[in-house]
Amino acid sequence: MGVAHNGTSATPGASAVIPGATTTAVAAPPPRSSTPGPQAGRTARLLALVSGLYITQYLGVGFLYVGLSAILRREGVSLEALAAVTLAGAAWAFKPLWAPLIDRFGRRSTGHYRRWLLILQPLLGLTSLALVAIPDPVHHLPLLSAAVVAYTLTSSTQDIAADGLTARAVDDATRPLANGVANAAQWLGNVLGGGLIVLIYAAAGWVPAMLVLTALCLLPLPLVLAHREALPAGPAPRLSQAYAALWQVFRRSGAARWGLLVMPLLLGGTTAAYPLWTPVLTDAGWSLPRLGVVMGMLLAAPAAAASLLVGAALRRFGRARCLAVTGPLVALSTLALIPLVTAEAPVVTTTLLLGLHVAAMAAGSTLVYTVNMSLARPSSEGTDFTTLAAIAMVASYILGSGALYLAGSFGYGIVLAGTAVLALLGTVAGVLQLRTTPVGSSR
Repeated sequence: MGVAHNGTSATPGASAVIPGATTTAVAAPPPRSSTPGPQAGRTARLLALVSGLYITQYLGVGFLYVGLSAILRREGVSLEALAAVTLAGAAWAFKPLWAPLIDRFGRRSTGHYRRWLLILQPLLGLTSLALVAIPDPVHHLPLLSAAVVAYTLTSSTQDIAADGLTARAVDDATRPLANGVANAAQWLGNVLGGGLIVLIYAAAGWVPAMLVLTALCLLPLPLVLAHREALPAGPAPRLSQAYAALWQVFRRSGAARWGLLVMPLLLGGTTAAYPLWTPVLTDAGWSLPRLGVVMGMLLAAPAAAASLLVGAALRRFGRARCLAVTGPLVALSTLALIPLVTAEAPVVTTTLLLGLHVAAMAAGSTLVYTVNMSLARPSSEGTDFTTLAAIAMVASYILGSGALYLAGSFGYGIVLAGTAVLALLGTVAGVLQLRTTPVGSSR
């Protein structure tokens, strides 16, 4: 959900019939207990599972954007080369090509998306373990990029299954909370990947750091084993039908404009500056431990808090009003940071402004993915949400990598100012659509 980046959990909104396709019957949601205890227990277990899955999926993202960027930049790797390594993570953007396979295959009485997760969790650990075989990443950038691609392919496939599993397990009442928890978990994954792993690298070296990353990737496996997934009634959609319907989500009201224009501009604009902060602060003289603590750990607190609080704010104030606050905050905090990070970057002031920046960015991402969730159709939740999230990721990765590349030629200040302008343009486009055109199942 991915912040930024970021995808997060998917939940279907109102059902929609695929034009020209056979309608698949979807089972009614399981009856809810009249007593709060059992229902609260089920919700707590679900949220624990969602948290674990999204933490592990974003461990590598945090390490790529914070830890690996800091390590490589500290060793003298150019911004252009950093942009290439970062772009290797764009494998996430191609998830729609195999999302129908995840939706179509694997249904058994023991679950559907759950069975995929039982395969993908160990595989994610193995792809993390492959990084151990690259003891000197600075001098093996092509091999490192290949390992990053393998990791992101695996984690992106797990993301499809996690999106689908979450989509089936939540309803309109629990959707904002689940989405906020998932987005907060992504930031916690960034803490572990971009903070803890960096500190281990600084203290013990590359191999121990990669071994810890591998172990962390496997933590949700017991929760996946314990989960019981409710399956929709009727057969799974045919694969040919699923691929034919890959873009049918855009036939929903407002979906084409939102998914192909507004969302990429909005999410890409509000996240484009994020890949720059680590090399900027590295060049300003920050040490690896300081970068790990601030970028990888401290900033996760305001981001996670904003992700959780925006769920309640969305219900009270609506999506357009919330966006009208978060987007300008991203732009203003970016502009306020320019004179600091291009000079000595004083720790306290820089950290406070970065905290405001990532909080606004995380809140905006949660809002975007809440809209995306409401557009997903039953029986193709994974495909629909993944299609929308992938488009957002294309924009985020291209703009983020492009910002890194351009900073090598034009400097940090000009490029950061450009990302602030993009954030404002995306906010205007988003607010205009949310106020004038229905998008998904709620306002």
